[in-house]
Amino acid sequence: MAAVPMLAGVGLMMVCCSSSSAAMMMGGEEKEGSATGVGADDADETFTIPTEADSLAECYGARYWDLRAAFGTDKAALGGHYTTNGGTTEGRSNSCTLSDEEAQCYLDRYPAVQAYAGTNLKLARKHYYEVGMGENKDFVCPPGVTELKCYGERYTDLQNAFGTDYEARSTASTLYKLGQHWSAHGKGENRDYSCP
Repeated sequence: MAAVPMLAGVGLMMVCCSSSSAAMMMGGEEKEGSATGVGADDADETFTIPTEADSLAECYGARYWDLRAAFGTDKAALGGHYTTNGGTTEGRSNSCTLSDEEAQCYLDRYPAVQAYAGTNLKLARKHYYEVGMGENKDFVCPPGVTELKCYGERYTDLQNAFGTDYEARSTASTLYKLGQHWSAHGKGENRDYSCP
């Protein structure tokens, strides 16, 4: 008879356990934000960092606003700039390895990436390699080309001085001039480059 109350106590203890504790007892793992251990935190974070020439050229443009302004998405021009100037003379990187700061800037820049990755920088990197790179998305911290367009559209004096032709592709392009103006003057004048 003594065994019956002991078994009843064990059964009662199991009923009182939460589903996450029960999952852990059965060899599962509890995940934050999930009562059953299965959820958004379980997303596959694995990815491959691209190393082929076209990808390196795209990463080079995505990292530096002035190159994106000057060359757009022209991989031959971006690769040529890296070979001639950027890698040796200017000490720039064409690596597709995103730093935490760059991954955070990529995440902050695009709502679709936020919806996919939440605050997870590994998932932000995965999104860039698997989706964003193919769409020529930038991971430069602001201001990038997008913000420079908004900067130019926000101020009439900049439109009068530099025009509004954002598609010109030369070192004297409107976007390049706007970026130079921001660095030399706009930042010190507390001008706003945010997009409405």
